Amino acid sequence: MPSFDIEAFIYSLLTDEKFRTQIVAQQELEPKEAIWTDFPSQSNLYLLSMLKKRGIAKLYAHQKEAIETALTGENVVLTTGVASGKSLCYQFPILQTLLLSPESRALLLFPTKALAQDQKQKIQGLIQGLIQENSSIPPIYTGIYDGDTEVGARRNIRNKAHLIFSNPDMLHLAILPNHYLWSNFFAHLKWIVLDEVHIYRGVFGSHFANVIRRLKRICKFYGSSPQFICTSATVANAKELAETLLEAPVHLVAKDCSPHSKRLFFIVNPPIVDYALGIRRSALMESTLLAKRWLQHKGQAILFCGSRRSVEIVYLYLSKGDKYKNRIKSYRSGYLAEHRREIEKDLREGKINLVISTNALELGIDIGGLDAVFMNTYPGTIAATRQQAGRAGRKNNTALAILIAGTNPLDQYICHHPEYLFENNPENALISPDHSEILQSQLLCAIHDLALMENEDFGSLGSEHIFPYLQVLLQEGKIKKANGRYICAPETYPAAEVSLRNLSSQVEIISNNEVIGTVDSSSALWMVHPQAIYLDKGDTWQVTNLDLEHNKAEVKPVQVNYFTQATRQTVIECKNLLKKENCGSSDKYFGQVIVTTTITGFKKLKFFTQEVLERVELDLPPTNLETIAWWMGISSQIVDKVKEQGLWNSEPNDYGKNWQAITKSIRKRDGYRCQHCGAIEKDAPHHIHHIIPFRKFDHPEEANNPLNLVTLCPRCHRLAEQAVQIQNGVSATGYLLVNLAPFFLMCDRQDLDVFCEDKSVLTQNNPVILIYDNISGGIGLSRKLYDLHTQLLEAALDLVTKCPCKEGCPSCVGPVAENGVGAKAYSIALLQELIKSITPS
Repeated sequence: MPSFDIEAFIYSLLTDEKFRTQIVAQQELEPKEAIWTDFPSQSNLYLLSMLKKRGIAKLYAHQKEAIETALTGENVVLTTGVASGKSLCYQFPILQTLLLSPESRALLLFPTKALAQDQKQKIQGLIQGLIQENSSIPPIYTGIYDGDTEVGARRNIRNKAHLIFSNPDMLHLAILPNHYLWSNFFAHLKWIVLDEVHIYRGVFGSHFANVIRRLKRICKFYGSSPQFICTSATVANAKELAETLLEAPVHLVAKDCSPHSKRLFFIVNPPIVDYALGIRRSALMESTLLAKRWLQHKGQAILFCGSRRSVEIVYLYLSKGDKYKNRIKSYRSGYLAEHRREIEKDLREGKINLVISTNALELGIDIGGLDAVFMNTYPGTIAATRQQAGRAGRKNNTALAILIAGTNPLDQYICHHPEYLFENNPENALISPDHSEILQSQLLCAIHDLALMENEDFGSLGSEHIFPYLQVLLQEGKIKKANGRYICAPETYPAAEVSLRNLSSQVEIISNNEVIGTVDSSSALWMVHPQAIYLDKGDTWQVTNLDLEHNKAEVKPVQVNYFTQATRQTVIECKNLLKKENCGSSDKYFGQVIVTTTITGFKKLKFFTQEVLERVELDLPPTNLETIAWWMGISSQIVDKVKEQGLWNSEPNDYGKNWQAITKSIRKRDGYRCQHCGAIEKDAPHHIHHIIPFRKFDHPEEANNPLNLVTLCPRCHRLAEQAVQIQNGVSATGYLLVNLAPFFLMCDRQDLDVFCEDKSVLTQNNPVILIYDNISGGIGLSRKLYDLHTQLLEAALDLVTKCPCKEGCPSCVGPVAENGVGAKAYSIALLQELIKSITPS
């Protein structure tokens, strides 16, 4: 691709006064030279010659450290940055071993099929280069073994391939339970590669750690003891994570010795478009405008968006007309695999200037060097932000990353406190392989893989540790004991009943008998419900029929000026109360619950303005998540004590006895027209908004002064409320508890969800904070929270009290709206009263 002057683009931004005033923070990292070194002395000469012809005459110092450490027999985890040559750190040892021992084998595991495809192509090129160096080298075969591999090809791959590219799910479901078909492969297995190891956290990581136990057990059965090479994005605890996964010592290579050019990171806060109401331009529109500006130049960039719908809307906005259409692509899950491969190839070859993507391009798929990365809203974690920003960077050119903030409290907090993003370490990746439910399910799978001897250990767990689990499995009739061995019934296949990451089946989206895309079934009801508009690469389709029984959604092409957004209602009911205990002036509960989500209808939102054109009701079946939960009822005594301090803010506003008359007079004064966007009332009356929040006044008469009231349509009212939101104290405390819980449970935040309600049937109409396992059936996380009830509350109080923020932040009770009021003082008072009632002094 022709050279692109990124500095000219940056200059155009900084000399544009309107844009410059939106930049609320910037970070500049100076360029860094590479630290080069020679290849290890024991390197194969053919391998060196082949790499030299490909422009690799020397190694970065971290590459040599990783390769040399691996060749001396140690396990390795590598945590250097994007485009730092991590792949060579496992390619080299594998190829070196194959040249010395042609019968050796390697298993390379990737979290996604796309990564496996990408890496197979890369190493295949190196193998071809080796054969060109020396035609007498024995053939080295590679094969991808995943759910897409044709049944007819599987036997050939098992029997011939020296390098198998697969994923954790296939290893768990198909390879380990059928290891007898892989006897030669396992007997000669020398290397196991775990790529993107930071992905293996929470429930997924805890399951995978047990799959690794099973894998090592099978290897031992066939007489092999393979080494592991792990690669990871930057996380705070990479060595700890890898050693917990492998149950073995791991050498950490963390110092990145690859070069990088100057890096610029801007945080942009979209402009306020209505100062009286504090409404900002949406991040989506600001991102679209920035993308249009970019497309006036000739560089390459990614615009990351937080959802599939956002990707499609931005693409549709940009592809209107022919000006940019051939220079942009959209990329997300749900596209057909061949379409995604085509986009990746076009990016590498410089054929397109901008790809709008979900985080599907965040992982290490090779798409070449990019000039810039734009992020439509904060990606949610420091680690993900750095991973996305790291996608930018060409040799000797400044790498540009721009985060366009949303109006939500977290994004606005980062705008006001950029040090949270720039100075904090990435998050820890936490797993708990010995979690009882996970361990028991994987132990059953291990026994099905290979009969367990009476005194045999399972990984690092001694036979005495796993004995109670074996007794439960015996009592349930899932295993039998015979001749000193535990065995499974031959007709069972327990791996099929255990999902590593709660994956759901795919619904095919079909037009004229042709599949145009897919969506996971758990999302189908709100993405492709009847009459929904399905967006796909700039085209609009309307769903005519959704058949969940056969996993099909039928669509037809339509030309419309709107997209649809489903409205959902969530209700939680207790199915079976298993435990209840009085804790002073509150009660704690544990039980089986049903989380019922119903799509009640949808809104038609006009493109560009997002004006609500119509609301449509739907009658669709609810979806139920049956799981387990811990919850806490907050008694009236606790509420009264917090009220005495003037801090309780969880009651609905009482706007005064004349409120209905006041709303009518204000709507009439404003001509029944939204004073922000100009929309006229149609089917329902517009809303009346307090410019200064109602709760900031001592008396309703002061708050309801006509000068403080304005007529807004529902959409504009929502936007205005975001800026002045008063954080609900119960919700704030729930935020604190659910974000603290993973540190007690060694799980990932996504494994849990929280539900807060000011008046709940779960707690005799008292306020409730409920945390549930976000996985069907539950895996015992909330059961442990029930046992840790007091410790969790004490740790929460300690955290929020010591947090240096004034009203709230992402590290304690959650960020505060831009001009809103936080609930930190409320949470402190609530937690103090709860703990005081449990352990009175």
